[in-house]
Amino acid sequence: MKGTLARVAWVYVAIGMLLVPLFFLLGSSGRTVLSIAAAGVLLPAMLVAHRVHHLPVALITMFALIGVLYMLAEQFGGIESAGNHASPLSAMLSLAANVVMVSALAYAVSRRRGHFTWGDIVDGLMIALAGWMIAWITLVQPNLESTEHSRGEFLLNALYLPVILPMFVLAIALAMSGVIKRPATWLVVIAVLLSISGDAITAFFKFEMSSTSQSLAAACYLLAILFGGAALIHPSSADLMVFAPRSHRLQLTRRLLLTGASLALPMMLIALVAAPTALDRHVKALSALGILVLASIRIVEATRAHVRAQEHLVKAALTDSLTGLPNRSAILDRVIDSIASTGQGSGRPTLILFDIDRFKNINDSLGHQAGDEVLKHVSERLDAAARSIGAVVGRRSGDEFMVLDLYADTPEQALANAEFLHTVFKQPLSVAEGVVFLTASGGVATMPSSGSAQAEDLFRMADIAMYKAKDAGRDGLALYRDSMQQHLTARMEIENALYGALDRKELRMFHQPIVNLESGHVTGFESLMRWQRSDGTLLSPTEFIAIAEETGIISSIGSWAILEALNQLRSWIDGGLVSDTTTISVNVSPRQLTDPHFADSVTEALARARVSPGLLWLEVTESIMIAEPELARGALEQLRLAGVRISLDDFGTGYSSLSLLQQFPIHQIKIDRTFVSGIAESKHDESLVRTVIAMGDSLGLEVVAEGVETVQQLAALRRLGCLKAQGYLISHPVPAIAMRSTIAALDNFMAGPDVVRFSGGQPRVAIPVAGN
Repeated sequence: MKGTLARVAWVYVAIGMLLVPLFFLLGSSGRTVLSIAAAGVLLPAMLVAHRVHHLPVALITMFALIGVLYMLAEQFGGIESAGNHASPLSAMLSLAANVVMVSALAYAVSRRRGHFTWGDIVDGLMIALAGWMIAWITLVQPNLESTEHSRGEFLLNALYLPVILPMFVLAIALAMSGVIKRPATWLVVIAVLLSISGDAITAFFKFEMSSTSQSLAAACYLLAILFGGAALIHPSSADLMVFAPRSHRLQLTRRLLLTGASLALPMMLIALVAAPTALDRHVKALSALGILVLASIRIVEATRAHVRAQEHLVKAALTDSLTGLPNRSAILDRVIDSIASTGQGSGRPTLILFDIDRFKNINDSLGHQAGDEVLKHVSERLDAAARSIGAVVGRRSGDEFMVLDLYADTPEQALANAEFLHTVFKQPLSVAEGVVFLTASGGVATMPSSGSAQAEDLFRMADIAMYKAKDAGRDGLALYRDSMQQHLTARMEIENALYGALDRKELRMFHQPIVNLESGHVTGFESLMRWQRSDGTLLSPTEFIAIAEETGIISSIGSWAILEALNQLRSWIDGGLVSDTTTISVNVSPRQLTDPHFADSVTEALARARVSPGLLWLEVTESIMIAEPELARGALEQLRLAGVRISLDDFGTGYSSLSLLQQFPIHQIKIDRTFVSGIAESKHDESLVRTVIAMGDSLGLEVVAEGVETVQQLAALRRLGCLKAQGYLISHPVPAIAMRSTIAALDNFMAGPDVVRFSGGQPRVAIPVAGN
């Protein structure tokens, strides 16, 4: 359909181009018939534009009116009348058609630009009045004394120019609107320019119109009608009403040029052409006064528009567009003002930052529109609550809100106010998608009594406190303390140093033996990472692994740890220190399991170290299985297929759901030290451990007890049937260089009725190998 209509449109254009030569060959009656027929072809074009392209009825009506007025003008005036406008009625009908065309163009331009202001109307009137002055000076005034034609005819003829100029300006505006120019746009612009050309020829050569001039003007009108019809039929005419604004700078430049020209040209003509009569002087004076009045109105309107735009920009710069609350800049300004007035009767400025917990889940599950609705509801409730205590609410960004409390005298009062505001987030919210329940974490920072802090410092302190509340488990508040800053500074120092720790070879692997409680022999090791700083300080994993996890460094150091542990096991096996069935266990973080290349890196490490996959245990925690079950299942299944075995670490401290053991390829569970520590004294803990061991046996899983520290714990584990254990009683984690002496000590003393436990070669305590 679109292709057919496009071809028909170009047929209209081709017919028009072919008919132009006939205008110079046919007589006046023939030209009249062709002009009326051309106006008649607008009817099918308008039907297509309305029913197929769905152009507005108003625009179609104006096109129809233009065609009717042109046909009537030709009917009443004949081809000579259309050419030289000898008939006053024909001239008035043509002028009326031009006025309608101006209206149609203005309507199209307003739809394209999205608006049509009073300033545009004033500009149009100025241009029309400038055209009238040019027409008066060049066409009317020189012929006032003519006896061949009446003054009415001259005045009627002079009205063409005031209509032509706005039409020309609107055609240029339509051509410049939108980034992409469609064929229909160009066809309309060409049709308007052809009509303007015909009117210009008629206006300037009316009383000395030759046959050639008449034919040329009539040809311009004919082409204008056919080009207009082609524009209506062409499929791209649907874009004529599509909002497509151009650069405001371009619009301003064009407007200044046109307005300046409409002021300059008439004034130049007034200055250059003498005024021979009193009537001429009066007409020129009144016309110039009209232009100046319009220019003054335009200046006033432009000034008001500029003030409104400035006010809008200032408001937009200080207001959050979604909630209408003050933004960070606005709150910052108020904090600065409040700091400056501290000590003048008001309290100490307090800033409270709230962050909605897990807000991303709302956006991901319900959609961003629902998320925006939630933020609006929260902002309204929080603003109402804050007003009740004289505080000001702002939106910082995303799901974070700020509250500036100027009347809290003490940190305790500030915290109490924050607790009151915190209750706002606990109230259920109803959105289109259902009821939403929220929690939020908040940080409270009060201006120090010394007054030494600046506004940005208050924001920083509140931010630190807020993240402290999040780290504490969310849905809570934290009051800023100086120790938080010290902790954060130390953490940042560790984070920065950690980035280069691997390259500086500061990371070390320590190994803790795992013994078989029946044979007393070492059957495996758990490899644990340590960080030996350049100053000699040795950091445990609890001091830096969480930071490595957050920053993503864990991926690189985790891969290094697996390869290092496997290489060490290979060295021990090749050196005869342990048997070729000895295993090595390495802890794996959730971040590593979400890495799509993790399984490949493990198999590559096994190949490089020449270690059988069955000798590698990867220890995972329940948290990753709960948070990202699909990712965890996929990664663990890949590892299982590669022959690597999976151990569930710290079993019993989390959800400890039996479904985890069913859904995931788990081969071993490690009883957490919290249960082992009370096994000798607590019947409850003993029952729990017995249950875990029995469950592991029934599921075919190995069971390892962690954190064995006393003889009584070890005896209880043997009695309950636990076959493997590790802990400080057996051995602390030791560096690889100390492992030979550690194993030798363990083997020597486990051969007798009592076993002496060595740590780094130093005797600590005797433990029995029997169950009693």
